[in-house]
Amino acid sequence: MEENRKRHEIINAPYNPVTGLGAVGERKKISIKDSPIGDMYLPVELIKENLFIRRLAKYGFKGYITRFIKEVEYSEEALNQLWIEFIKYRIIYDFEYWAYSFIFIKDKVSPKDIPFKLNRAQRRVLNKLEKLRKAGKPIKFILLKARQWGGSTLVQIYMLWIMLVHRRNWNTVICGDVETQSRNVRAMITKALNKYPSYLLGETVKFTPFEGSSKNKVIQNTNCVVSIGSFQKPDTLRSGDISGAHLTEIGLWRATPGKKPEDLIQSISGSIYDTAYTILGLESTAKGVGNFFHRTWQQAVKGKNNLLPIFVAWFDIDIYSIPIDNHEEFIHSMDEYEWDLWKLGATLEAIAWYREKKKDMKDIWRMNSEYPSTSTEAFQSTGRRRFRLSDTLKLRETCIDPIFHGEISGSEETGTESLQNLRLSKEEMGCLSIWKMPDKSKRYRNRYIVVMDVGGVSDEADYTDITVFDRYWMMDGGIPEVVAEWHGHIDHDKGAWKAVQMATFFADEEDAMVVIESNTLETEGTEGNNFEYILDEIAGYYSNLYCRTPADQIRQGAPAKWGFHTNTSTKPMVISHQAKAIRDSLYIERCEEAVDEHDTFEIKEDGKTMGAVEGMHDDRLMTRAIGVWICYRIDLPFAVNTPIATPTRKVISEATI
Repeated sequence: MEENRKRHEIINAPYNPVTGLGAVGERKKISIKDSPIGDMYLPVELIKENLFIRRLAKYGFKGYITRFIKEVEYSEEALNQLWIEFIKYRIIYDFEYWAYSFIFIKDKVSPKDIPFKLNRAQRRVLNKLEKLRKAGKPIKFILLKARQWGGSTLVQIYMLWIMLVHRRNWNTVICGDVETQSRNVRAMITKALNKYPSYLLGETVKFTPFEGSSKNKVIQNTNCVVSIGSFQKPDTLRSGDISGAHLTEIGLWRATPGKKPEDLIQSISGSIYDTAYTILGLESTAKGVGNFFHRTWQQAVKGKNNLLPIFVAWFDIDIYSIPIDNHEEFIHSMDEYEWDLWKLGATLEAIAWYREKKKDMKDIWRMNSEYPSTSTEAFQSTGRRRFRLSDTLKLRETCIDPIFHGEISGSEETGTESLQNLRLSKEEMGCLSIWKMPDKSKRYRNRYIVVMDVGGVSDEADYTDITVFDRYWMMDGGIPEVVAEWHGHIDHDKGAWKAVQMATFFADEEDAMVVIESNTLETEGTEGNNFEYILDEIAGYYSNLYCRTPADQIRQGAPAKWGFHTNTSTKPMVISHQAKAIRDSLYIERCEEAVDEHDTFEIKEDGKTMGAVEGMHDDRLMTRAIGVWICYRIDLPFAVNTPIATPTRKVISEATI
């Protein structure tokens, strides 16, 4: 209870944006004689950098007029003019004072326009933005939001502050998923400018179409152009001289053939110079994992891009709290998750609100997504997930950047000549990632497993994924690890030979088993009609090919059926094993995107079938599930001390395993 009281003291600490009490940044208390405001808490930079402010603090307004403006007699008019000059100095350094005193926004609970008084969550974000601005750095950030606390409002009004107070010719872009979102954000600017006092700019504010365009408007007083556009129609965005970009709800931006969020953002950010006061702000609520927003957030958290990651939890938003009648009784009723919320910093009253709100939500995962307690929880994508979030978080811990990215190729794309003159080439758009190069100084039988999940050829089709597992450490009681992956679209025959190329690159024939998932090839249609012939052809040149026909049946004349067949029996089997594998840390993952697919793999509404959530893929997941299952069902690797002659064709089947 004492800790809860302390938390409430922090939450309810006095805050007055007019006096500056409780405002962000380092401040100094001063009292200026004859001021309309009593004690003020001003930014230390304002006092330190301006002789005018220091003189006012020393002599007061009347004393300043009589000492330093000798040609003007003291009067109410002179006092008012000097007060306006003080305001003009203060708003350069004090965003919160400027926002509350001169900016009006629409109230969320009434039709009224109200002064923009920052709430506690907004002040937390402002503090981070101001640190970048004061350091003279570009203001680049990615904001992961909970619902209904005014994140977009803060970002846009902060950019307006720069356009009205700090910079001229400072052009900005507002871009949402659809243009309506962008227009709604720009409407905040229009509302604010309609009531902005003329004396701060020396004339009436004019916000008019720029060169006759309704999508581009200019603040004529500072010659700052505000443009709007959308990810759905990126061609409408004004290109060229951009100093600030507000990219809103990017969690909704879905990649389609010929249109990717990365491309649009690269185009916009490439127009912004990395100088002081420039802004690149990406913000959104979470919309699942594996999408552009999730990937960009993960990169920001790991320091792999230049964006400052900012997260606001639901319990940082003061409206999410209700009174408690009996605190002792409530404390004894708290469950494990509610105790986790307490450890994260939530008050008991906030936890009580969460408990009640949860009753209104259909699914707990929706609660986690819309009112996240942590950034990880925010990206919860489904309430029917097959793999526990705690397990996939553990799996993600071993993911690292590949040491090579490009392509592998041979003399030809198919046939035995494709296995000759194997070479790697670095290509930015290549499909091959390698985390650990092969070590061929010594041979180890059964060391590698190469698993292929077959996709389609078109951009809209599933991807083909080829994953290489290294089982070296299993000899000493260790676990297998992912060491390479090829992921892209490719013709089926070329893809099958690509898998053999990768096996050949990593090891000699008997040291690398190739496992091709075959049900796609047998059921897909024209592309798969001749695939049995292709696998037979490969088997003639590469003996270590997985076969599901029992060896005794082959000896009796049954035809060999190559590949691992995923069906209603085998798929639950390998998925169940994969769940156990990531729970018990039975293999090492290296690829972030593979973990994303675990996070978006769900049990469907019928309670029986499984698959990726709509719009996502599971090709990487299936190569892991099949590969890890096989890793633990074949003989352990062992060193080969003497040269081995070229083996005769050997059938490895499910019966052998």
